[in-house]
Amino acid sequence: MSLLNLNTAIKKAIANIKPLGTEEVDLLKANNRVLADNLKSLKSHPPYNNSSMDGYAVSFESIKKIPVKIEVIGEAPAGHPFLNKVPKNKAIRIFTGGIIPTGTDTVVIQEDVIISDNYIIINNKEKQFQHTRKKGLDFKKGQILINKGKVLKPRDIALAASMNYTKLPVYKKPKIAVISTGDEIVLPGSKDAEYKIITSNSYGILSYIKNLGGEGVDCGIAKDTVESIKDKLILAKGADIIVTLGGASIGDYDLIQKSLKDNLKVGFWKIAMRPGKPLIYGTVYKSKFLGLPGNPVSSMVCSQLFLKPMIEKFIGLKNKKINTSLSHAVLGLDLPKNDNREDYIRARLIDNIAHPFKKQDSSMLANFQKSNIYIIRPPHSNALKKGDRVPILWIDL
Repeated sequence: MSLLNLNTAIKKAIANIKPLGTEEVDLLKANNRVLADNLKSLKSHPPYNNSSMDGYAVSFESIKKIPVKIEVIGEAPAGHPFLNKVPKNKAIRIFTGGIIPTGTDTVVIQEDVIISDNYIIINNKEKQFQHTRKKGLDFKKGQILINKGKVLKPRDIALAASMNYTKLPVYKKPKIAVISTGDEIVLPGSKDAEYKIITSNSYGILSYIKNLGGEGVDCGIAKDTVESIKDKLILAKGADIIVTLGGASIGDYDLIQKSLKDNLKVGFWKIAMRPGKPLIYGTVYKSKFLGLPGNPVSSMVCSQLFLKPMIEKFIGLKNKKINTSLSHAVLGLDLPKNDNREDYIRARLIDNIAHPFKKQDSSMLANFQKSNIYIIRPPHSNALKKGDRVPILWIDL
């Protein structure tokens, strides 16, 4: 079987995915969710003319000629407005955020006045409307401030609250069921962990799913039997995406396709990439299916390249071509000619120099954790020398 081109495989994986629909969530649950509609402000901000400084609210007409002595007849702290109209040649003690009283239009800061009993003396020439914030200065009622498709961040939540929203319309989260496979796999802390492999990639991928805006469902570890794998798949039934870890190759104990033969419609199998060649994509029951390699680095590289754009499409984000995320860096050491697979070499970028790790084994999580980029080698690319420019992709998991 010939190996499928990586970009072709990614396009096929996301081709028939549509957003799941929308729901309303409380403000404090909207962080990192995707807004499902344009958000119009329900009020103006600020909702009234107010003072930006502590000082005295006066009519500009009354302070044109200086020096001038003006009687203070009341005060306007924030939240407690002075409700009467202020006569000309009178002043109101005002504080930051206080409503500008009717009959006044200018604030003289407290440092620029001399206090004498119930009077203030102004010796400096002032400007009309100084230290005042106009109603709607920030935004006006009915104005669209946050656009559909925006991933909501804390400052967006703050703005939405200021717009007087208590709930926000967002796209629903896809459910992604994750099944680890293998008799050699155990949970962290297991008594027999000394002679077993800890299921590290399931923890990494479930955490990544949460970061991407999905809802991860941990279906546990399936043993290397068809019956055990089928039992776990029953637990995963109804998920938008079912992800298996391991068992995707052709060895005697690689049982994913055998276990799913009655329900799995294979879209493609085996990708021209390294790491991640044995990846399987298809549909099972009514779920998208992604059979990832068991090696932790392979499964996490494949998650960034395949699972990420699938989740993004489910939650209403516009997918970007993988090449739009690329930039370039200077290579830190020589690399040999590449074979027929697109290579994702783990490396660390320091001062725009890409330093690939000499050992690229896909079981080596410690090197992967130290990496912040992949150096991308197209199939059949020529040998490279230290100092050559190379395409890189930032690691985001």
